[in-house]
Amino acid sequence: MLLTLLAVSFIVFAAFEIIPGDAAVSRLGSNATKESVEALRAQMGLDRPFMIRYLSWLAGFVKGDLGTSYSYNMPVSSMILEKLPITITLTIISMILTIGVSIPLSLLIAKYAGSKFDKVSYGVNQFAMAIPSFFLGILMSWFFGMVLKWFSPGGYISYKKNFGGFLSYLILPAIAIAIPKCAMSIKLLRSAILTEAGKDYVRTAYSRGLSTMEVLYRHVLKNAMIPLITFWGMAVADMIAGSIVVEQVFNIPGLGRILLTSISNRDYPVVEAVILLIALVVLIMNVVVDILYRIVDPRMVKDSSG
Repeated sequence: MLLTLLAVSFIVFAAFEIIPGDAAVSRLGSNATKESVEALRAQMGLDRPFMIRYLSWLAGFVKGDLGTSYSYNMPVSSMILEKLPITITLTIISMILTIGVSIPLSLLIAKYAGSKFDKVSYGVNQFAMAIPSFFLGILMSWFFGMVLKWFSPGGYISYKKNFGGFLSYLILPAIAIAIPKCAMSIKLLRSAILTEAGKDYVRTAYSRGLSTMEVLYRHVLKNAMIPLITFWGMAVADMIAGSIVVEQVFNIPGLGRILLTSISNRDYPVVEAVILLIALVVLIMNVVVDILYRIVDPRMVKDSSG
């Protein structure tokens, strides 16, 4: 994990060295004199060689110092801690919706496999997977906000002022993020359920007089969930990345806003910290997936120990 984070940090740092743009020019404006730009570059430490700057930043990061934002002139750690609860809450709601909808729908679709309902749901599912979350967010913001007037587009409510209003405002963005992931979950789980349904232990369960839904819930679902665990683990990190764009659509001041603004302003410390945070989530979810594998299917522990 540490080596991966190190590699990610170096790549991000090097990317800003390659792409055009200058943090000092972004801060002073294009009309600034060359002398003032050079003075600010020296003040910000941008006149030093690339590796010196990277190693200096890395040394501070190891000590818990994420640096100071060039644009906001405040500690990066404070900025992230302020915005992180918003993005995390949005991700959690999206994940709850994905799991809560995909499992019962997958069982229902698998029960009627081959029927007209299955064929119609397959077409809807394929369509849902193809729509980007940000485009769904635009459509939902237009329809529910401007046509039905159920909410005020851009009328974000801070969790510090009204937590209930904050959660209610995040519902539509969470749905926009969850729909493509839910569609993919249904496709994977339906396929896994139908594969498991043809095995001997399922026929034995039917011979005991159990109904189709009892067999699916009690016996098939647990084994069918195994290939889906990896997808859900990776979906969490993907949802965080997806929320960065959806936050812009719904005017949510989460990590997405400061990340995109910082990229435009060449605010390297902020971009570096946010991307490393996302990478850390991906790595942690890999560990969580391994643990869940062993909980869902204890045979994996025996296989690895044998």
